[in-house]
Amino acid sequence: MTDEVLKELWAIKDNIAKEHGYNIVGLAEYFLQKQSSRRGRFRRDERNLKAEQVAPADARTSRG
Repeated sequence: MTDEVLKELWAIKDNIAKEHGYNIVGLAEYFLQKQSSRRGRFRRDERNLKAEQVAPADARTSRG
Protein backbone atom coordinates (compact mmCIF):
# COMPACT_ATOMS: atom_id res chain seq x y z
CA MET A 1 0.00 0.00 0.00
CA THR A 2 2.67 2.53 1.00
CA ASP A 3 4.67 1.93 -2.17
CA GLU A 4 1.66 2.79 -4.33
CA VAL A 5 1.03 6.00 -2.41
CA LEU A 6 4.66 7.06 -2.69
CA LYS A 7 4.72 6.24 -6.40
CA GLU A 8 1.62 8.37 -6.93
CA LEU A 9 3.08 11.28 -4.94
CA TRP A 10 6.36 11.15 -6.87
CA ALA A 11 4.47 11.02 -10.18
CA ILE A 12 2.45 14.11 -9.20
CA LYS A 13 5.63 15.92 -8.13
CA ASP A 14 7.40 14.99 -11.35
CA ASN A 15 4.47 16.13 -13.48
CA ILE A 16 4.29 19.51 -11.73
CA ALA A 17 8.04 19.98 -12.17
CA LYS A 18 7.82 19.03 -15.84
CA GLU A 19 4.92 21.47 -16.40
CA HIS A 20 7.17 24.27 -15.12
CA GLY A 21 10.23 23.24 -17.11
CA TYR A 22 12.05 22.08 -13.96
CA ASN A 23 12.56 25.78 -13.19
CA ILE A 24 12.85 26.41 -9.44
CA VAL A 25 11.52 29.98 -9.71
CA GLY A 26 8.53 28.79 -11.70
CA LEU A 27 7.88 26.03 -9.19
CA ALA A 28 8.13 28.44 -6.27
CA GLU A 29 5.67 30.81 -7.93
CA TYR A 30 3.29 27.92 -8.61
CA PHE A 31 3.34 26.71 -5.02
CA LEU A 32 3.08 30.23 -3.60
CA GLN A 33 -0.01 30.77 -5.73
CA LYS A 34 -1.49 27.44 -4.61
CA GLN A 35 -0.79 28.25 -0.96
CA SER A 36 -2.13 31.81 -1.08
CA SER A 37 -5.62 30.51 -0.33
CA ARG A 38 -4.39 28.76 2.82
CA ARG A 39 -4.15 31.35 5.57
CA GLY A 40 -0.71 31.75 7.13
CA ARG A 41 1.03 28.97 5.26
CA PHE A 42 3.59 30.83 3.15
CA ARG A 43 4.55 34.40 2.47
CA ARG A 44 6.86 35.96 -0.06
CA ASP A 45 9.78 38.17 0.93
CA GLU A 46 9.85 40.59 -2.00
CA ARG A 47 13.24 42.01 -1.02
CA ASN A 48 14.99 38.66 -1.26
CA LEU A 49 12.63 37.09 -3.84
CA LYS A 50 12.39 33.86 -1.91
CA ALA A 51 9.61 31.92 -0.31
CA GLU A 52 9.62 31.70 3.46
CA GLN A 53 7.45 29.36 5.49
CA VAL A 54 5.71 30.98 8.45
CA ALA A 55 3.36 29.75 11.13
CA PRO A 56 -0.23 30.99 11.25
CA ALA A 57 -0.64 34.09 13.42
CA ASP A 58 -2.67 32.24 16.04
CA ALA A 59 0.01 29.54 16.36
CA ARG A 60 2.74 32.14 16.96
CA THR A 61 0.84 33.84 19.77
CA SER A 62 -0.55 30.82 21.63
CA ARG A 63 1.61 29.12 24.22
CA GLY A 64 -0.26 25.77 24.57
